[in-house]
Amino acid sequence: MLNLRPPSPESPSDDARFRVLLTEDRARPDEHWTRQVPPLLRPLGVQAEIAADSKEALAILESTPIHAAVIDLNTPAPQAGDSTGGGLYLLQVIQRLPSKPPVVVINSHSYSQKQSGRMLNQALDLGAFSVINWPVQIDTLLSTFQRLIERAYDNTWPREEN
Repeated sequence: MLNLRPPSPESPSDDARFRVLLTEDRARPDEHWTRQVPPLLRPLGVQAEIAADSKEALAILESTPIHAAVIDLNTPAPQAGDSTGGGLYLLQVIQRLPSKPPVVVINSHSYSQKQSGRMLNQALDLGAFSVINWPVQIDTLLSTFQRLIERAYDNTWPREEN
């Protein structure tokens, strides 16, 4: 389980939350990992924002400070032919943000081995922190979060920029 130091009592809880963006590859039922993770992380002070497509993810990134992202490589564009592409596009956008939150990439099962390898190489070249294979195992995701917080945030809560 995550071993986070909770926010200090003198700081407002909303300002001290660790915010995670989760993207999906399509609309998902309640038993999907993107629906299971937020209630598991909420008691630890982690707020998860779920985006069903790249347009929703971009809106979240523009309006909310994000400390980490879990990007499914199959995150769809909101409509066929839309210029806001999928998971790799979101990773490119995140890498251009001033804060550059660490990104965990969810590897797709729907690509050929060659396509998958090419996409993973691109994701790593774009600075992905880690790659998790689909189907996502909750314990793997939680241990990846722990490593991410240890390495990217020195095992403590990120501070909000004023």
